[in-house]
Amino acid sequence: MAYLLDANIFIQAKNLHYGMDFCPAFWDWLVETNQAGKLHSIEKIGDELAVWAGQRDNEFFLPPDDATIPALAATAEWVRQ
Repeated sequence: MAYLLDANIFIQAKNLHYGMDFCPAFWDWLVETNQAGKLHSIEKIGDELAVWAGQRDNEFFLPPDDATIPALAATAEWVRQ
């Protein structure tokens, strides 16, 4: 099973306990876990984290596929209710 990370994971990690200069092991672990196929995020989050994300390969931040777009619409509708 692979996990999909939201922007909040990256932002809070950087801003609170796992600063990139203070705890590089956390960020290395993210990369290693991604390379093992167990962790990803989406393209849009990669865009928000331009500097760090720009150093990752295309397998870390995934583009939406054909099944994702309808699921996003269904999720947005569910949130509005």
